[in-house]
Amino acid sequence: MKKLSATQMRDRGELSPFGLPMRVGRYQLTEPLGVGGMAEVYKATSTGPGGFERTVVIKRILPASSADPTFVRMFVAEAKILGMLNHPNVVQAYDFGEADGTLFLVLEYADGPSLFRAMQALRLMGRLMPVVIAAHFAHEICRALDYVHRLQGIDGEPMRVVHRDVTPSNVVLTSAGALKLLDFGVARYTATAAFSEHGAIRGKAAYLAPEALRGDPIDGRVDIFSLGVVLHEMLTLKDLFASESNLGTLHKVLEMEIPRPSLARPEVPAELDRIVMKALERDPARRYACAADMARDLSEFVVSARLRTDQIVEFVREVQIELARQRRALPALVSADARRLSPPSPWDERATIPAADRRPRLSRLRHFFSRWRRRDRR
Repeated sequence: MKKLSATQMRDRGELSPFGLPMRVGRYQLTEPLGVGGMAEVYKATSTGPGGFERTVVIKRILPASSADPTFVRMFVAEAKILGMLNHPNVVQAYDFGEADGTLFLVLEYADGPSLFRAMQALRLMGRLMPVVIAAHFAHEICRALDYVHRLQGIDGEPMRVVHRDVTPSNVVLTSAGALKLLDFGVARYTATAAFSEHGAIRGKAAYLAPEALRGDPIDGRVDIFSLGVVLHEMLTLKDLFASESNLGTLHKVLEMEIPRPSLARPEVPAELDRIVMKALERDPARRYACAADMARDLSEFVVSARLRTDQIVEFVREVQIELARQRRALPALVSADARRLSPPSPWDERATIPAADRRPRLSRLRHFFSRWRRRDRR
């Protein structure tokens, strides 16, 4: 029998765009969910005897990343952290292994949109997120962070886990109204501290606390600042710090006067304003000391508003309907001429960025902080 080429196998759906098999052990990959600098993520099906079937997510390290010891250590560190976590607001890890020379993670599948996509849908609908639902989502993220920050190792010692990437893209909703925190790819904990250079910047600048951007020592309070940004954006549906350039974003995070959410949305109560602004304190000592404290304040607000579970479920359902409508409408928005151009797929393996060039651009901006510190001392 003639052996098929890699291109022919990709065309038949037997290989991913990166040349990896579409089957990983007993998991059949069914739908691409995303690709980043380190890994590709797929929806997959796990099968077993008697017609057993379960939908899962496969996160698989990319071939180029497999040759980079730093990326491999980060991927293994993420697997170790996820393997220790068991909380209703944190995505669960079911398995970790190696197939065809590539490491992979098997994760819980959530059937709803990410918070980022939900906010996008609301903008296109011309709607705002209900205030109490935004507060509820922030409360659920607080619960996840409190659990993660208090995690202990098998020896009973604190792990001191810091997520470092609390953003709308890393929060996913379910059709039942639940919320899951995911992606611990840049998380830091005691055992991995040596993997990061001092002062290296990990995460998205628009959501990072000032002390993380400056390369100062960090703890769980950087995640609280990130959550403050997320809650502010849920309430206003406007970017708080994001700018057209990294330097512009960094300048805003470090120096911009932070507006109360109620300035953009007057119906935001003063109590919720206070919670957001306390989470966004640039001085960690004035911020919430722990996620549990912020969760307590948010819980009081949500309880007083008498939010019902069916309201959350209905909100997620409406968002999913809108996202489905947008997907159906997308082909109609593409002209025939544009379709004939057949632009390169973002999954084109030839466009894969070499591992050496995939370092976060923010790490190249440390000179900005040295200049910023010198100016601050004058």
